[in-house]
Amino acid sequence: MNIRFGKIGLSKAAILTMSRQPEAHLSTIERIERALVVLAYFIELDGDVHVPMYEKFETELEELRKKQDTKARARNLLLSYTNAGDLKAIC
Repeated sequence: MNIRFGKIGLSKAAILTMSRQPEAHLSTIERIERALVVLAYFIELDGDVHVPMYEKFETELEELRKKQDTKARARNLLLSYTNAGDLKAIC
């Protein structure tokens, strides 16, 4: 069985799969990504009323990814000094 709204069609299995996955272990980034999918669906159904929230979530997602990238770069830099056995970055 397919549910059709506007141009989007979802199978019953897809809807059940989305609703049954546990939310407790998802990162904030994964949760925002899922929210964007839902908002995209709402925009398709209802029009522009959800666009501001979609844009806000997109901005937040971009900032979280940037922060995650910065933390990863910092961690890699520290590991490069640690792996070399050099403490000059810390001392």
